[in-house]
Amino acid sequence: MDKYWSHQTEESTTVVTSQTAEKGAAEQTLTELRRVVQSMEIDLDSMRNLEVSLENSLREVGMRYAMQMEQLNGILLHLESELAQTRAEGQRQAQEYEALLNIKVKLEAEIATYRSLLEEGEDFNLVHALDKSLSQTIQKTTTHRIVDVKVVSEVNDTKVLRH
Repeated sequence: MDKYWSHQTEESTTVVTSQTAEKGAAEQTLTELRRVVQSMEIDLDSMRNLEVSLENSLREVGMRYAMQMEQLNGILLHLESELAQTRAEGQRQAQEYEALLNIKVKLEAEIATYRSLLEEGEDFNLVHALDKSLSQTIQKTTTHRIVDVKVVSEVNDTKVLRH
């Protein structure tokens, strides 16, 4: 019986030692897994913080670009307004030039009439000078170059046709 008890004790000691070793290994594995989980939680928090930071940056960039777009639209509207004013001024100057050209043509006709009267010694008659200047025709040609429904360039050509 002593042998039996001795054998039983030995077996129990072996089982306890084995179970103690398994328990130690399980505790070590559990500790390792806790460290891994903790590390992953830290990584997850870092990723969440990074996500929030990136979303804030994206929002700031979007707002900055929206402000720049507003500024550029303001500049564009201002430039379009200036362009319209410049075109209107150019048209006004072209009309003024045309009027001055008409006056010049009439004056040249009068001068030519006066010269011919002086050279030929004919009697002077103002009606003849006016009739000659009125018989002249002015031909005006305007060419527009249109791209994407906008006038890109405009060319005015004025010719005096004598009759």
